Amino acid sequence: MGRDDYASYAKHWSAPDYTVDDNGKVVGGYVPEGSNNWGRWGDDDQRGTQNLIGPDQRIRAASLVQSGKVFSLALPIDADGPRFHTRPAPLHWFMMSGSDQVVGSPYSAADPDFQWNDDMFQMPLQGSTQWDGFAHVIYRDTMYNGYWAGNVTAFGGASVLGIENHRESFVGRAVLLDLARAEGCDPLALATVIDSAMLDRCVEHQGTAVEPGDIALIRTGYMALWEPSFTPDQQGGYFGGSPGFGVDALNWCDANDISAVASDTIAVEVLVPEDSEARKHPVHCGALVDRGLPLGEFWVLDDLAADCADDGRYEFMLVAPPLNIPGAVGSPLNPIAIK
Repeated sequence: MGRDDYASYAKHWSAPDYTVDDNGKVVGGYVPEGSNNWGRWGDDDQRGTQNLIGPDQRIRAASLVQSGKVFSLALPIDADGPRFHTRPAPLHWFMMSGSDQVVGSPYSAADPDFQWNDDMFQMPLQGSTQWDGFAHVIYRDTMYNGYWAGNVTAFGGASVLGIENHRESFVGRAVLLDLARAEGCDPLALATVIDSAMLDRCVEHQGTAVEPGDIALIRTGYMALWEPSFTPDQQGGYFGGSPGFGVDALNWCDANDISAVASDTIAVEVLVPEDSEARKHPVHCGALVDRGLPLGEFWVLDDLAADCADDGRYEFMLVAPPLNIPGAVGSPLNPIAIK
């Protein structure tokens, strides 16, 4: 183990030029130079832009329910769904099954005269429809609001910025921005960079009002191109070609006080670098580290988009909290849009 600079490997190790205080904050290290929300909701804030959703925003969201239509925006959690190659397929197995009960199992001795099925599940927490937690991304040893990367350990998980801080988040008004339909290109072309101008065009095309605290759902149509039979090389090409946010799209989020962004792609952001000299994955760093802006990935938006196109209503109530997993840096979920 060793390193000679941030996010690098070397056989030796060089001490960093910062210190860490008793609150787990980096002193003398990275501080965002541009737009950021560090300290906006207090020095100890761990919820970021979800602070923009309060009781008034939730009441407003509830008032949007008119037809009672419900849309699940989640992928099936199975081996066929899109996932990054470093994240293994989910494992689902049974500890007790109906066939065990029929033929007789020693497990039945645990509760005589009662028959049941029991199963277990194992998966990467970011291996399907998901939220990225703020502790998911580190830039120059630093996480959102100045917290030190060392607050996350293999033994204890994320002692700060864990996904459990959002267990009551993501309940509010959401707007679908169907960029694929608005741009007349469904899906968007490979590696399309989504910027503020494209988002504004979509808002105008749909006649959608964007309000402070909104959760923006970004449809590119790209998920329709996924094939479970892809080879590893084809998977790499698929993920690498994802359309997505460029850095300028974050300025749109700032200007509109967006509380979260979710998309139908692997990363929300475009993965072909806009600037080879810029930091890697600049949208992830700019959103999660600098702004405390949550990102949702692999959301299923096609059925919802078709319904919005039919009735012309692109706003709805969204109920999408993560699982309450203390110390986790991300979470799968089943987001529900209610129209």
